Amino acid sequence: MPMYKYYGLFSHDEDGVSVSFPDLKGCLTCGDDLKEAIEMAQDALGGYLLVSEMDNDDIPAPSPAKTIQVPEGNSLILVEVNTDNLREAV
Repeated sequence: MPMYKYYGLFSHDEDGVSVSFPDLKGCLTCGDDLKEAIEMAQDALGGYLLVSEMDNDDIPAPSPAKTIQVPEGNSLILVEVNTDNLREAV
């Protein structure tokens, strides 16, 4: 059961909340508010990792929170996904 946990960097501004995953280049999303951004982050992370699994790409190990630089005003939130659940939906 592939359960993944990666930290998302949540950047808050007047347009909403953007999300990036420091360990996963190109895994980006956003939401109108924090709740929506978290939901979108789960979708983006799950899709990114599921495609990586299907393509047999290397999946980097998640970085510990203490090693991730968090700019002032941003939040670091742990996002969890299970790609088995996503695979069943495909």
